[in-house]
Amino acid sequence: MGIQTTRLISAILRTALVLLALKVVLVTFISYRDYMPPNFDSDFLAGRQSYFWQGYHWAFYPHIVAGPVTLLLGLVLLSESFRRRWPLWHRRLGRVQAGLVLLVVVPSGFVMGFRAAFGPIAAVGLIGLAIATAATVTMGWRAAVQRRFDVHRKWMLRCYTLLFSAVVIRFLGGIGQVAGVQADWYYIQATWTSWIIPLIGVELLLLRRRHRIGVR
Repeated sequence: MGIQTTRLISAILRTALVLLALKVVLVTFISYRDYMPPNFDSDFLAGRQSYFWQGYHWAFYPHIVAGPVTLLLGLVLLSESFRRRWPLWHRRLGRVQAGLVLLVVVPSGFVMGFRAAFGPIAAVGLIGLAIATAATVTMGWRAAVQRRFDVHRKWMLRCYTLLFSAVVIRFLGGIGQVAGVQADWYYIQATWTSWIIPLIGVELLLLRRRHRIGVR
């Protein structure tokens, strides 16, 4: 495969991922009509009426507001052209992103994980996702403070991959609906594979890059 072909495929994949992220953000915004006030007949809130106002809402509402924002900010912050052209804004938005992830998205996701719809295995998957996200953004922040910017970019790529699991899990859910899969096991595995498989993919990509640099 030639270099031009590889670059074209990479550009197509990046565009597709961006469009998927934007679609999920748009769908989330549209879904606010089912969340404010809460409609317990809607897909996500179905069956949560008994405990929704007993503390779950304090995690749910911050999560559905901050989550889409971090997806959008991440798209901007991962842009090499944006970073090079507006480095000051990259740093400012990076602080906002790290603050939202650490102080809002991770704690709220952690709390919501305990109320996973498909039982303890799904709960552990979502709680693990929250912990992994906190670890990556913390390591990315630390590397930036130490001015190890190459390391910083790698950690923040991992962080965004974990945030992107919100897109992947909806994509998997869509596949399940099209395929007519209604079994609980399918949605349980999605709480794990939606972030573990993309994270493995990113690690392989970073390994490939290190190998190329080593060869050069």
